[in-house]
Amino acid sequence: MAILETDVVVAGTGPGGATLARELSRRQRSVVLLEKGRWHDMFVGRYLSVGPITRIVVPRGDFGIMARGVSVGGSTVVFTGNAYDPPPWLKTELGIDLSEEVAETRREIDIKPLPDEFFGRWPGTRRLVEAAGDLGIEMKPQDKYVDPDRCDPDCDDCMLGCRRGAKWTAREWAAQARANGVRLLDRTTVDRVVFENGRAVGLKVRGPDGFEEVRADKVVLAAGGMGTPVILLNSGVSGAGSHFFIDPMNVVWGLSRHDVGIGEQTFSVASEDFMESDDFMIGNLGRLFLYHWAWLGRLRGYAFGGATGMFAKVGDSPGGSIDARGVIRKTYTAGDRAKFKKGTDICKKIMIRAGVVPGTLLVLPNVGGHPGGTAAIGKVVGPDLQVLGAENLFVCDASVFPRSPGRPPSLTIIGLAKRLSKTL
Repeated sequence: MAILETDVVVAGTGPGGATLARELSRRQRSVVLLEKGRWHDMFVGRYLSVGPITRIVVPRGDFGIMARGVSVGGSTVVFTGNAYDPPPWLKTELGIDLSEEVAETRREIDIKPLPDEFFGRWPGTRRLVEAAGDLGIEMKPQDKYVDPDRCDPDCDDCMLGCRRGAKWTAREWAAQARANGVRLLDRTTVDRVVFENGRAVGLKVRGPDGFEEVRADKVVLAAGGMGTPVILLNSGVSGAGSHFFIDPMNVVWGLSRHDVGIGEQTFSVASEDFMESDDFMIGNLGRLFLYHWAWLGRLRGYAFGGATGMFAKVGDSPGGSIDARGVIRKTYTAGDRAKFKKGTDICKKIMIRAGVVPGTLLVLPNVGGHPGGTAAIGKVVGPDLQVLGAENLFVCDASVFPRSPGRPPSLTIIGLAKRLSKTL
């Protein structure tokens, strides 16, 4: 059996895994970083990314469709680059204070909204902001992991990857970790955790490098809300895979009476007015986002013309599940459906006031999201992120959230990884 030995083995190169490997490498720790996908370059920023980088997931039950990134950098390669501070309950209810780690990350990446001159090029977005204001709803520019000096304001291809390198992704920190001596093995699948006397001692793997096992003093799973529970279940860890949430959104589209710029960027403005009171948020969608879904056959007939759109993203109840084969089952509660309806109705009111023709409104329901909850704190891991009853096995991704944060989770996951790196 071909065995590779190291101090720490990390499965997954998304915001949790890449951050952890980078931080540990700075502390002179020996680290092996594993990734199921490849280090893709040629498909980044092109429609051909759907397949090699982005996998379309269609769970069973109520849930509609979700795109998942499978590449070095994980789903950050194909996210819209929005940064949100951790949900307040992480500190007040769980005692996890990430303020220091989040502040450090904001400085390192220079997280900030897009510049005013970008919004000057987007008449459709400006009208949505003004219409929302008329209704007493504040829609404001969102913090972004984007370098405006490298960003094209007429491009809305963030979810295909960034050709210009303007958007930060976790692969940047994976590259830094590798430069610091971390061994990165891509195209490597993790089958299960290896235990000896209740203690995690490594991972069973399959990949082109020929290793069958990576042995380590510390084992960290950072394979995401869908990948991590499958590994845990196949390793005999009870409780994993339940309490699944997805942060789904309804996409609302319509044809405007006014000019809409073709490159207006998705999720550049949003309202947080309803996050704490109603557990949903609303925001804008660019016209090229519509092209992407039309290309997938989901919104055929609305790909051209003065299309404009918004989304209503809800913090859904953690009532779904993932089994050991990766099959997802998800059913929404009456409370979830009420959030969908209220958020969608508000989007429609704003859009009509902004000049969208009411008879052209169309809703694409249940588009995910941010999968998580499947290795939740208090159920599968403790507040220190160590798996309960399994010494030296840790989890660091969205699966540890006990419920939906109701906002993009990447900055919180980075904070958790920085915090964990100090104690491993």
